[in-house]
Amino acid sequence: MLYADKQALETELKVSLLAIRERELVLYTSNCRQIGTQAALLFGFAYSGLNVMVGSDFTEVPPFYLAVYEILAFCSMILNALALYGATTCAMLGPGLALRGPDGS
Repeated sequence: MLYADKQALETELKVSLLAIRERELVLYTSNCRQIGTQAALLFGFAYSGLNVMVGSDFTEVPPFYLAVYEILAFCSMILNALALYGATTCAMLGPGLALRGPDGS
């Protein structure tokens, strides 16, 4: 009887730990999705900023400033694309790897 009570307590403890880990996993996944959404939005802003440069007439602005603007907009596009890729990859592959990995992963 004492052994069965001990086993029941250990089982309850494992179930509660799994519930906590599941909530953490859901939290991390939702955070990665939110980061991906924000990166996609900022990527779109940078892309539209580059498209504004193509269709507009900026004759009074020095070429140096235009070049700096285009370079910074392009760099922000690249960095947002990398953040989007990383966040999407983590949100898609993270839960499966965490569930199939060793304890504590």
